[in-house]
Amino acid sequence: MKINKFVLAEATIGEVEKQLKLNILITVVLLFVLSNNIVHFMRAKSFFYAALTVAMMIALFFVIKSRQVLKLKKQALLK
Repeated sequence: MKINKFVLAEATIGEVEKQLKLNILITVVLLFVLSNNIVHFMRAKSFFYAALTVAMMIALFFVIKSRQVLKLKKQALLK
């Protein structure tokens, strides 16, 4: 079974829309985990939860950046 990889340069509008929807799901999950880690950190004042919170913030940053790239590609395809 061959798995189709998503290549942004060769993507169609449908594929970009699918990736944007997946990106929203990932953003929601990351926000939930981030808020959960913040609550645990405030309660326990643990270095572990502080590190998890920072890691989730970095992951969220990259997800938001990838969303911006996908939106730019969508705009280019719609022209």
